[in-house]
Amino acid sequence: MISSNKRIVILGAGYAGIFLATNIARYINEKAGEVILVDRNHYHQLLQEIHLVAAGFRTANEVKIPILTLIDGMNIKFIQSTIKQIRPEKNIVVLESIEIKYDILIICLGASTKYFKIRGAEENSLPLRSISDASMIYDRVSALIKSDNKQNIVIVGGGATGVSLAGALSDFIKDSKKIDSLSITIIEALPTILSGWNERLIKKVNEVLHRKGIRIMTSSPVTKVENCGSSIYLSNDAASKIQSSLTIWTAGVKGYDIPIDPEVEKTKDGKIIVNEFCQIDRHPNIFSIGDIAAVKDENGKLYPPLAQIAIREAKYLSKLIPKHFIDGIDVRAMPNEKFEYNIKVQLISLGNDDYIGVFNHYVISGNLAKLVEEFARSTYIKSIKSGSGGRDIIDTSLYEDNIFAQIVSGITFARFTFMQWLEKKI
Repeated sequence: MISSNKRIVILGAGYAGIFLATNIARYINEKAGEVILVDRNHYHQLLQEIHLVAAGFRTANEVKIPILTLIDGMNIKFIQSTIKQIRPEKNIVVLESIEIKYDILIICLGASTKYFKIRGAEENSLPLRSISDASMIYDRVSALIKSDNKQNIVIVGGGATGVSLAGALSDFIKDSKKIDSLSITIIEALPTILSGWNERLIKKVNEVLHRKGIRIMTSSPVTKVENCGSSIYLSNDAASKIQSSLTIWTAGVKGYDIPIDPEVEKTKDGKIIVNEFCQIDRHPNIFSIGDIAAVKDENGKLYPPLAQIAIREAKYLSKLIPKHFIDGIDVRAMPNEKFEYNIKVQLISLGNDDYIGVFNHYVISGNLAKLVEEFARSTYIKSIKSGSGGRDIIDTSLYEDNIFAQIVSGITFARFTFMQWLEKKI
């Protein structure tokens, strides 16, 4: 157990924050220290599924989990509040109504929508970064479906969010029997959708999207959005204008903007620059992980803003921080156990039941891909709920990066698959 009373404050209850809080809490009893989790919402959002809310295949309640339910029985104090400022030199976080002191601070506040300073983009489009955003999109698409006029939904950004949303909305439109009057267009500035993903997966995704009737425009950077999103310009030439009935912006993310005084080093996208231990060099008792953090891989490239990366970083810190308290080592003298992770699984949702992925170098789709997605979701939630009850090999092995964990995960997946099959038979 931690040798002296320490207060660990975690800002943000997204994938990184909630996983870190529940896993780190199991190392700490109430006498040794406390874990404080802060978030403006009282629930944890399964952001990887919000495109299904936008298309009506999930309700808002199905992709939100009350935080108090997840941390029930754990040594975690939850404070629902908005964060106003961080003061590193005084070890203080300023909330709406109170100030809290910390010994260790982990910033996991996620990301917000990036508009690249494109004129009219923020004012004339809808983002997709939260459950409330998804609900608003659902309402707008539902209204378009009720219309008898020809309509075009334009999604600016062909990353994972935009592609998943396009696939889900296509299924929504098909189910409503409006496929002939309501079309979907993806506009991507880069030469390909899903830039940085496995090339074989990209090829398969393109095939599925084309089969769904979705138009894909690559190498087409947007320069201006006007008239409540109805006019999208791809250059300064007026002839390159695209008409849109609804414009949804999924073109990029930037670090969530939180005032830190004095300021810390950030990227142009507002991400907090950290070292190989996910630690701010100037303030060694402050760590940052998830989409808000600029964490570099072994080649010096930033890890992409993916939930699996955020969870791996959280798993890393949940072991590293308690270990150094246990050993009595000053947090300013971190070890050589730097964060490293090679992405082995890529999985993307293209509709209500459509999943495509790369798993152990094999492209998977159909029922197998859907099973992998359901298994990952189930394991993630179980690993949070069992976090403080001691090491549960079955629930946490998916988030380890060694041969033993891979074997255990394989066995667990086989068991999960069998149970799913058994439920259908019964």
